Amino acid sequence: MRKLLFVLSLVIACSVLADQVQPMFVRDAIGVKSTAAAPHLADRESAQPMVTLAPALQVVPEEITAIREWNDQRRTPAKIGFTRSIGDGIAVRMAPRDGVAAASAGGGVVTESERGTVIWSGSVRVEGAHRLRLHLQNVNVPMGTTFWSYGRGQEPRAFGTELIDANGELYAPSTAGEVAYLEVEIPAGTTSASFVVRDVLEMLPVEESVTHARMPRADDTPSCLIDGMCPNSGNLDVIAQYRKAVAHLQYVKNGSGFVCSGGLINDSDTSSVIPYLLTANHCFSTQASATTLESYFDYTTSSCGATLPNLNTFVPVNGATLLATSTTTDFTLVRLNSIPSGRVLLGWTTTPPAHGTLIHRLSHPFPDSYSQPAPQAYSTTTVNTTVGTCSGSGRPQFIYSSAVDGGVYGGSSGSPVIIAGGQIVGQLKGSCGPIDPTAGCDDSNSTVDGAFAQTYASVAQYVNPGTNNNSCTASSTTACMLNGRFRVTVRFRNGFDNNNVDSNANVKSVTGFANPSFETAFFYFNNESNIEMLIKILDQGNTNGQGQPTIAVLFGSATPLRVELTIFDTLTGATRVYTSNFNAMAGATDFTAFVK
Repeated sequence: MRKLLFVLSLVIACSVLADQVQPMFVRDAIGVKSTAAAPHLADRESAQPMVTLAPALQVVPEEITAIREWNDQRRTPAKIGFTRSIGDGIAVRMAPRDGVAAASAGGGVVTESERGTVIWSGSVRVEGAHRLRLHLQNVNVPMGTTFWSYGRGQEPRAFGTELIDANGELYAPSTAGEVAYLEVEIPAGTTSASFVVRDVLEMLPVEESVTHARMPRADDTPSCLIDGMCPNSGNLDVIAQYRKAVAHLQYVKNGSGFVCSGGLINDSDTSSVIPYLLTANHCFSTQASATTLESYFDYTTSSCGATLPNLNTFVPVNGATLLATSTTTDFTLVRLNSIPSGRVLLGWTTTPPAHGTLIHRLSHPFPDSYSQPAPQAYSTTTVNTTVGTCSGSGRPQFIYSSAVDGGVYGGSSGSPVIIAGGQIVGQLKGSCGPIDPTAGCDDSNSTVDGAFAQTYASVAQYVNPGTNNNSCTASSTTACMLNGRFRVTVRFRNGFDNNNVDSNANVKSVTGFANPSFETAFFYFNNESNIEMLIKILDQGNTNGQGQPTIAVLFGSATPLRVELTIFDTLTGATRVYTSNFNAMAGATDFTAFVK
């Protein structure tokens, strides 16, 4: 039996063919907004932190132990952060008051500027902390509000309401050191703003997130890793461009911090530049996590073999919109809120790489012996269509390849794998081996990538919009809902296991109270008298955290089989995919699934 390890963390001209797109160089920054300088109010007023927490090792050693045990066991995704409680939270309310002087507000400082804006500033201290992210809840601020987040001596990073998720929560951009400052300015003429600083995510350096006493195994030394700045055009024709496309990813999932890799991907529309990023579904698969995403570009050594750079000196891109995700090929596609200048969007091809094809990867490994996630590392493998596969990761959904040079460790998953010319053929899921798939440098392991040729159907509306059918035609397996705006399909695993879904469910024709062309649809698998899934799509006046009107999705299944529900918005191109595992009947109410 072969065992699988999910490894975590996966303008030059654009030429379009029926099944491929070439890479594109983007000179200018995209989506970067100009903002005023941070007020530095609390810093200027020498205000004390709103709360000070003792070192984690003293008061919550079990949290550090839990992270070490998680990573020592090579569980996935690799974990780097945990939530620190600050009690009942710090409630902040801001409102204009003519002639007010700086005053206390929620333990911070508040003032009204000469422009009529209201500014609040505060900080939280965690003794001995490496990196911090303040977590806000019940965020109710007007459009046009500006936030700043920074540590002592750190350049403030401005952001807006785009980082507020559908539940009114916000994770501020990460800050280095033990003090995290947060500043908020609401526009003149607005009535009020409020939020609660609920807790803080503390992120450990790598040397604290694993057990120091554990000795590296002979087959698990990171000595095989190749500095991403060492290969040249003789190794890969587009290596210089490739480096400009790959990002180290950090994000929050269920209150914990994780790491991953990802890469920018081009689309066939030459009239605009959209910063799409491809990574792995097992990295993250929800909008809540996408909103917390921090993407670090150009995280490389200065030259081949140079010392590791300090990650705290790099400024990431914050936030993203989830577009499509699926376990079938283990992919997630997001649109980043912005990208810095000098980026490359990788090309792609829907032609599966043949046996023996040399494929290339840049990723950000997370080996135990490093003090931080590694800068870009380079590895190569050759496609192997005859080697055995791991359960739940069969062909053609996944590509198997054999090691040539380099290796992958925790932190690498989601990294784009390319062929010569810079075209993506997949993204990393993990390693598969007969003995120990956790050994990143063991060349007896196979590398497993989600196949882009199979992913393409789920992302075509984004990466190849000119050929996509942005309409809905009802059929035996497709329901057109809410007056034809939403295209709804269901697939299921036709077997009693957790392997990939492999069969289309059928639409049940209903008359009377429920019509699949409107708000409600029913699906069955083999017998039309045996309804397996109910889906409702409702326009009932919901709004998301940005105040945008939304459309709700409600569904429930009555089957133990593994199912995958895909809903495509023909108006905006957004896609939502909901999945359930075998023997776990699914149901959900997503009130903010789509923007109206």
